[in-house]
Amino acid sequence: MQQIFPDWNAEVDPLDSYLRDARPAPPGRPWVMLNMIASLDGATALDGLSGGLGGPCDRAVLAALRACCDWILVASGTANAERYRMPKGNPAARTHRLQKQQTAAPRLAIVTASGKLDPTIPALANEGQPRPLVISGTLADAARLSALNAEIVRLPMPKPQPQAVLQTFHERGATVVLCEGGPTWNGQMLRAGVVDEMCISISPILVGGDSPRVVAAAPQTTVRKMRLRRLLTEDGLLFARYTRI
Repeated sequence: MQQIFPDWNAEVDPLDSYLRDARPAPPGRPWVMLNMIASLDGATALDGLSGGLGGPCDRAVLAALRACCDWILVASGTANAERYRMPKGNPAARTHRLQKQQTAAPRLAIVTASGKLDPTIPALANEGQPRPLVISGTLADAARLSALNAEIVRLPMPKPQPQAVLQTFHERGATVVLCEGGPTWNGQMLRAGVVDEMCISISPILVGGDSPRVVAAAPQTTVRKMRLRRLLTEDGLLFARYTRI
């Protein structure tokens, strides 16, 4: 993989690059990374899934980002569609995390307003420990939640709100959370003003269709200026890292 900004480097290891980045937790909450992939025309899915937009190099960057966080946060629609699994990490990432006295892999959390999670997705069918964390509000179906193989947190509000969700992680000692979508939850995070870092993979394909954008359901007045910190490339894909100003 090559780095083309802020300077040229003919060969970089994405794991080393992302692990060196500083991510100071803001007061009262963890640092929030948001990671998505999109086509050249802005689609975030191909045939309903994001996997067709990437490839081995995109998976390497995703593994590097996951190595940096304490928790992975994903909305229930994405968890269902992408058939989410419990994060494991590659050997290099696990070694680094253990050296820093972190868990071998980040924990997984799923946020849901309705409680409509497919109990057969691998993350919820796993009988091992630790179980995923499912964060909901008072509107979520209690019977559905109780049937899940997960640790349940019900926030005292109708639907989970970003600040309250991040407070849940803060209370568990988290300093970095990686949000992996989907677009509607991304919009809520943006509207709440809690996105500290945006990592966007740009796939060199045009797909058309009506796939949602990286951020959906956020008003146009929700403007957050970001600064480009690094740009990597391989196999025609671009991997940009931005942080808040």
